[in-house]
Order: sequence, then C-alpha cells, then structure tokens
Amino acid sequence: MSFIKQFFSLFDKTERRNKLSCRHNEEKTKNLHLVLDLDHTLLHSISVSELSQREKYLIEEADSRVDLWRFDKGNPNENLIKLRPFLHEFLKEANKIFYMYVYTMGTYGYAKRVLSLIDPDKIYFGDRVITIEKSPHKKTLDLLSADKRRVVIVDDTRSVWPQHKRNLLNIAKYFYFRDGMKSEKSYAEKKRDESRSKGALSNVLKLLQKAHTRFQEEEEASNDLRLLIRD
Repeated sequence: MSFIKQFFSLFDKTERRNKLSCRHNEEKTKNLHLVLDLDHTLLHSISVSELSQREKYLIEEADSRVDLWRFDKGNPNENLIKLRPFLHEFLKEANKIFYMYVYTMGTYGYAKRVLSLIDPDKIYFGDRVITIEKSPHKKTLDLLSADKRRVVIVDDTRSVWPQHKRNLLNIAKYFYFRDGMKSEKSYAEKKRDESRSKGALSNVLKLLQKAHTRFQEEEEASNDLRLLIRD
C-alpha cells in the first residue's frame, strides 16, 4: 500500500473513531435527567396579605422588575412570586446537559402559572411537569421514564424524597419575604438578595457541570451519576 493510501486509511479510521466517540458522548448526555422543585428552590411565592409592613413597597415595584411578578391584582388571593437570583442563567446552562423536569407539591394550576414566567416557550421543561395531583403524598422517580442512576434531584426538602435520597442535591431554602421568620429581617426588608455569583443556584450549577464532565470522561463511574454528585 502506498504512503498516500496508508495516510488516508489511517485518517478514515481516526475519523470513524472520533465520530463514534462523539455519538457515544451525545447519547450519554441525552440520558441525563434533572428534576427541579419550585418553591424555595427556584423561587419564593407569598400572598400579598402576608407581607410585612416593610415589604409592602414591593407591591408597586413588581410592575418594573423582571424578577418579581404580581398576580390577581386587587383580589384577596393576590400574590407575589420572586425568582431566585441566577435562575435564568442556571436553566440555560443546565438545559445543555440535562432533560429537565419540574416536580412540585403545588397544584398544576400554580405550576403552569410559574412556568409561564420562567419558561413561556417551553424551552426548558416542555410538558415535563409533575404536581400534587399526580403525587399527593411524596415525590418519587417512579413517575419518570428514566434510569434512576442518571437522575439528579435539586430540592430544598429532603423528607419528600424518602426513596431517592441518593439522587438528591439538597439546596438551601430560598426565603426572600419574611414569611413567618421572626428573628431577623428578610431580604426584602433589607432591600438586598442572595448572591448571584456565589449563591445556591450558582454553586449547584458548578457541581452539576463538574459531575457531567466526569460522567463523560470516567467510563466506570459514569454508569451511576449519583456517585459523581457526592464528591
């Protein structure tokens, strides 16, 4: 075989090997799933009637802020929804490496309302939403068509996942409003907020990205993503 033929033969083999490797990595990535809670994980919701006196300035600010929404204006059930800092960046980056789901103990109507704010075009979650109507007593991965070894849960409450704590990344609760807190002022009362760059969602994203990288690189460990989120 001539040198030129040998060169192109080697080139073809390398190309095939690279394509197979890329395809393998893509398939592995597509099989990763991220389940996200809503309340106190991605946002904080409160009835306007429960706002403290020092928080009522937010009622008027809601119309001019992109992280705060006001619903049912003037009604007894009027409420505010405050997004956690870094939420949009988190969803955009996490969507690159996971199929994402919302799983909340709230009602479907409530989840639909929230998702109309954070994912109006269904880019991140599609119709992958599980609510209290389907899961009234506890949360379970049995409702997902996914390999449980390749699912990560981000939730502020451990107790609702009695069977899947190995999959759980327990995020710190997000409280923006006073909402029953007695010993200290709320973020809203202080007119400040959780850090974007060093806050809970930013830290969780870094951990997820690190686990994903290892999942792609470490053949044996990557069979079980739950092992990689513990390091």
